[in-house]
Amino acid sequence: MKKLIIPAAFIVAIIAVRMVLSVAFNEQAAEVFGRVSVSFLFFYYICQLSKNKCKSAQSH
Repeated sequence: MKKLIIPAAFIVAIIAVRMVLSVAFNEQAAEVFGRVSVSFLFFYYICQLSKNKCKSAQSH
């Protein structure tokens, strides 16, 4: 359950920062931040899943 709550919290934080950026700067800056941060989050968790599978396979 913890592995699902952490990414959801990150998505909420990304949305909040994106809203602030759209007001403070412009919509384009907010869009770039949103796309880059969500892509980073996606690839980070894909790497973590594969890393955890390798560890569990080596322990058996």
